Amino acid sequence: MKKKNKVRLWLRRLHRDAGYFVVGITLVYALSGIFLHHKMAVKTTVGEIDFTDSLTQEDLAAKWEVKTDQPSITYSDERTTVIHFYFPGGMGEYNKLTGLATYETFRDRPVMKFMSQLHENQVKGWGYVADSYAVILIFLAISGLFIVPGKNGFLQRGIWWFSAGVLVVLLFAFIY
Repeated sequence: MKKKNKVRLWLRRLHRDAGYFVVGITLVYALSGIFLHHKMAVKTTVGEIDFTDSLTQEDLAAKWEVKTDQPSITYSDERTTVIHFYFPGGMGEYNKLTGLATYETFRDRPVMKFMSQLHENQVKGWGYVADSYAVILIFLAISGLFIVPGKNGFLQRGIWWFSAGVLVVLLFAFIY
């Protein structure tokens, strides 16, 4: 067996096995990126409560306690026609003219939140895994360039796809 073929054979074997290894991490990163992009780590619920009109901040807080199962109002800010209020896990707005209070509550989705934290490298120790993953991806990218020989190889066909990939990144770099 020629030396050139031995190198290509070992590159293919390493490329294959490293590729299998990073598929799991890649799927987690891809899903967590989707969760993060679409803000799916938190579930938002919207609600309304009809109160009497012209309540003060104190009256609103007292009636809120009676009419809802939400936590107590911890802070409120009174304006001319509305009172903005906040409570643990949510916030809302009371319209003094109509008596209608609209509010939103926010609840974490634990698995999606964890995956989003992984994606943003906020989990202790994950940086080492992320750096190792990046090094393996660099290896896969470079070794993949030399695995296919001949007319479909990097210097014939691959150079165009490689250039197109770099061009997409450069276009975004110059657009934004």
